[in-house]
Amino acid sequence: VMLLVGAGVLASLAILGGAAWYALTAVADRLAGGRSLLARSVATHLDVVLEDELSNLQGIPASPRFELADEDPQPEVAAVRDAYLRSHLARHVMLVARDLRVLVAEPSPSGPAPPAALVVEAFESGRPVVSPLVAEAGDRRLYLVLPLRDWRGTIAVLAVAVIDPAGARFSGILSPFELGPTGTAEILDGEGVVIAQSGRRATFERAAGWTHAAEAARRRAAVTLVHGGQGTVVAAAPLRTAPWVVVVRQDQAETFAEARRLRRAMLWLGPTLLALALVFAWGAARSVRRPLALLTQAAERIASGDLEQPIPRLPEDEVGRLGRSLEGMRVALKASLDEIASANLALEERVEARTRELQDLYRELQERERWREELLRKVISAQEDERKRLARELHDETSQTLSALAMKIETALAASPPGTLRDRLVEARALTVRTLDELHRLIFDLRPSVLDDLGLLSAIRWYAERHLEPLGIIVQFEASGFERRLRPELETALFRVAQEAITNIAKHAGADTVLIQCLERDGRVTIEIEDDGKGFVPESLPPPAARERGLGLLGMRERVELFGGTIELDSAPGQGTRVKVSVKVQEVADGQDTGVDRR
Repeated sequence: VMLLVGAGVLASLAILGGAAWYALTAVADRLAGGRSLLARSVATHLDVVLEDELSNLQGIPASPRFELADEDPQPEVAAVRDAYLRSHLARHVMLVARDLRVLVAEPSPSGPAPPAALVVEAFESGRPVVSPLVAEAGDRRLYLVLPLRDWRGTIAVLAVAVIDPAGARFSGILSPFELGPTGTAEILDGEGVVIAQSGRRATFERAAGWTHAAEAARRRAAVTLVHGGQGTVVAAAPLRTAPWVVVVRQDQAETFAEARRLRRAMLWLGPTLLALALVFAWGAARSVRRPLALLTQAAERIASGDLEQPIPRLPEDEVGRLGRSLEGMRVALKASLDEIASANLALEERVEARTRELQDLYRELQERERWREELLRKVISAQEDERKRLARELHDETSQTLSALAMKIETALAASPPGTLRDRLVEARALTVRTLDELHRLIFDLRPSVLDDLGLLSAIRWYAERHLEPLGIIVQFEASGFERRLRPELETALFRVAQEAITNIAKHAGADTVLIQCLERDGRVTIEIEDDGKGFVPESLPPPAARERGLGLLGMRERVELFGGTIELDSAPGQGTRVKVSVKVQEVADGQDTGVDRR
């Protein structure tokens, strides 16, 4: 017992120690990553400050009566003064022309105009430009250059904010960020020169480790974390609004101090816990070994089926109570075995009776399902037969009658002199022709002859082009894999499902484009109809009893399931609608036409 407990505790300590060590390593990585997060935070803060400055400059042309082309300079002077007063960083705010002339400046006299390269870059790119550190005659400056466009969209002038990097306003940007005794935050311009530093004045010299910061600035990517030499952690983060980089430095001893303390604690805690576990295991083994041996022998007798011999009395402790409980279990088990033997016979008889009842119910359910499918098949077949009959009667009787009526009106129109009567005959002829066209459309909708003559694909394409293209909807039709005709009843069912989907698009979708894809592969036909309309929430549809019965979604599903297929409806408001039908098919006899429109 001692060996097992010791091995178990040692294994547990090893696992927990490994997990803790791994966790401490992760903590150390997160502590180092915290410096990257801090660098990103400082960079984000500086981005916000620079964006505020650029927004302040952007508001100059919005001032009342601001117009560079007029002869009154006062509105421009007032606008520049307001921008200067609102600025948090600028030492000067000025308007500069393409030829480097300072048109307006605040306060006056202004500082020198920005370098010509910045002016040319701003005019050519049309985007804000933030300069690196500019040092001339002992004066250090940073420039924010923003092109201002006139009402024609032409860059008329540049708004320039001059920032003093040595001033309290700019150097105080990093003051809210505390990094500990050894930590510093620096702002580097595009050339690697330190233009601001937390806790001290900036050196305005190229920073150590500039290569990593330059890589971060060049890639304009996420923060690059480097464990530098001399035990230093360095994190660099580029700015979005300027070609600057924020660099955070801190000694590794301070960064990982907490993780190192936890590792030292783990090194002495593990052996101590192991020694205590072994001491307790030794005491427990001595107290339970002998009575457990007696209980083990009794349990082995019970396991072998010997329930007659009682368990001897044991001391009044936990093991003794276990022995008395085991004795009560032996007595109860002996009585239960007798009851179970008699109950098993009765239970087997009841199970056999219930099994027979369930088999009868299952057969009855299968019979009802078979009758339901047969009834549904006959109803659909009757519907299609009735459609054919109505289409034939309308074509053979009503259509012929209307054609004869149109001919009679045409004859009367030819013999009628100009006048009111002739005009009315012209109107009657137009009404008759329109009625005849509507009748033909109704005949084709009831039973399109193209379905019987050319097959499923041609019928779907014909119906989509006939009902969608007059509405300005672009129809894209794709078909693949159809090498022979499907069964007539399956073609009819699939056409009716596609007909309902196309009709719904024409009535409700408000779509611009409809994609119809038909595919036959591995003995299965798949039809997808997708539109880019306004869509809907499928769950919001009312139940079948609350809306027009028609074919509808329920009728589409019944027709597809009748052939063992599936139908999927995918739609969301503003995302369009997609209807996918998939049915396993059986091939028809060889030699039949596939019905594929080869155009």
